[in-house]
Amino acid sequence: MYVNRYLSPLIVYYYSWRMVLFSLFTGSMAIFVYTYLGWGWVAIPWLPVSLIGTATAFFVGFKNNQSYDRSWEARKIWGSITNHSRSFGAALRAFASHDQKEFVDADDDIRIMVYRHIAWLYALKNAMAQRTAWEHKDRASKRQRDALHKSQTPCELEIEKYLLANEHNALKGKKNLSTQILDKQSQHLSRLRKAGRVDAYQHVALQNLISSLYDEQGKSERIKNTPFPRQYATTSNLFIFVFMTLLPFGLLPQFVELGERYMFLLIPFNMVVSWVFMFMEYVGDISENPFEGLLNDIPIGTIVRNIEIDLIDMLDDEPTPEKLQPYYGALF
Repeated sequence: MYVNRYLSPLIVYYYSWRMVLFSLFTGSMAIFVYTYLGWGWVAIPWLPVSLIGTATAFFVGFKNNQSYDRSWEARKIWGSITNHSRSFGAALRAFASHDQKEFVDADDDIRIMVYRHIAWLYALKNAMAQRTAWEHKDRASKRQRDALHKSQTPCELEIEKYLLANEHNALKGKKNLSTQILDKQSQHLSRLRKAGRVDAYQHVALQNLISSLYDEQGKSERIKNTPFPRQYATTSNLFIFVFMTLLPFGLLPQFVELGERYMFLLIPFNMVVSWVFMFMEYVGDISENPFEGLLNDIPIGTIVRNIEIDLIDMLDDEPTPEKLQPYYGALF
């Protein structure tokens, strides 16, 4: 998630240079074939081009709205995970038995379960970081993911750090590690209930929190594993390409009326209009998969670290991890 007030001009450049080159090419081609080849018929009326532009703007706007909805829903899901995690840690500390004889054992159970929950957070983060066939594979995306790896500790090391050794070995080969970790939490709660450490009401309350975490995990997995409908993404790109190709030829009659000496102005005007449309398309395109680990995606690593700090502070353990800082203006 980019956190500076304005996008860096360098970022805008990396997003835009291909579309600028394409618009320069189409504008120059329109002038060349009209002026030097004498193909007057290429100066098409503006009305059909404007109709295509209007349809394209509506379509791109619809795509951007849906992409933003996916991104915002993902942020709400991880906000809920944050709230449920704090509630789970606080409820464990409040409900576990604190009889003088059992205080040490209860304290150990609380610590094991809170640490296991932190391992679950890192397991879910790791699942969200796995690549899918429909995500971006260009060099700019790879550079952003490399920045993510450089700025954070690998999830596997964090999971191993917070799980008991025997549990970590037992869960290593599981297909969905985060699901199995929550199952371990349920089993641990059952043992606490049988031992009389929590009563029936407390057991149900804690189990409900685990069920809520399962719900949020499922919602996160749904967004991760369901692509934005490819027919919308493909059609949007096609409309933009058609419009950007026809645009300079639709602008030709207007600049012909100004006179031959002003024909060159078609190139910058064509570039500006093309850039606006293509940049709108690109904004929607980079927002449709909020768990790719890119510049504008949900900062799962930062959210997980903040929850980790809160839970470890509850236990009064040392040392408390440091908050993640922006890396080149972005939180990952």
